[in-house]
Amino acid sequence: MPGYTYPGTTTLKNKLGATTQDELQEVEADYVAGRYAELQAGYGPALQFDIEHLKALHRHLFQDVYEWAGRTRDEEVRLRDGSVATEPGLKREDSREFSRGADIADALAGIASKLQADNYLGGLPQDEFAVRAAALLADLNSVHPFREGNGRTQQAFVEQLAQAAGHDLDFTVISKERMIVASIAAHEQNDRAPMQRLFADAIDPARREALRAAIDSLDRQQFPWNERYIATVEPGRRDDGRHQLQWRAFYGAHRSPNLDR
Repeated sequence: MPGYTYPGTTTLKNKLGATTQDELQEVEADYVAGRYAELQAGYGPALQFDIEHLKALHRHLFQDVYEWAGRTRDEEVRLRDGSVATEPGLKREDSREFSRGADIADALAGIASKLQADNYLGGLPQDEFAVRAAALLADLNSVHPFREGNGRTQQAFVEQLAQAAGHDLDFTVISKERMIVASIAAHEQNDRAPMQRLFADAIDPARREALRAAIDSLDRQQFPWNERYIATVEPGRRDDGRHQLQWRAFYGAHRSPNLDR
């Protein structure tokens, strides 16, 4: 991991003084949550929905944590300690490689060009927007342009796109495990159905309400719902005993590598 991590560790160099991965994740989450709240309040970069918008979102969210916030991993960034951070090749263990550094700019430009040609998904009914936005998120995730924080940046980008198109998209009812599973399916197997179902839950008010009720109940029981796959029952799916827990509440078989990191 050239330049990005402290020697002999997997911990990313950071502005917060965190020296272990667990410590970094804990303090990073607080700072990013605060910056995310600013986005929700209407502060942050201009809504251009292009490469610069995506990079500006990353810079806004991670400005307190990383010197290289807003810089894609193909770029060479000189850090305060004199080292140069760059990582053009990136993959998770036993997974397909994300876009190579030399391909990142063109891949993002292609996504942005298609989005512009599609009128930024404006004027679409809710269901169709969800399907098209799910494909957009899957495409962005397969590029994985940043060394860290791709998932949160991409979700903020798509949420802002939804708002501009007149839709309310809320990922707070989507567990981290579910996003991981959907991202893996799209990237590894080219199966976007899990991502489409995820978006259907995140955009439909009634389905969000059902998920919120389940999450509140699990929170009261101090159950780690974010580490489980939680989804609503799909319309038209027979809710027999075999699938009831899988689709109504959770199942615990998945323990997947975090594609956001």
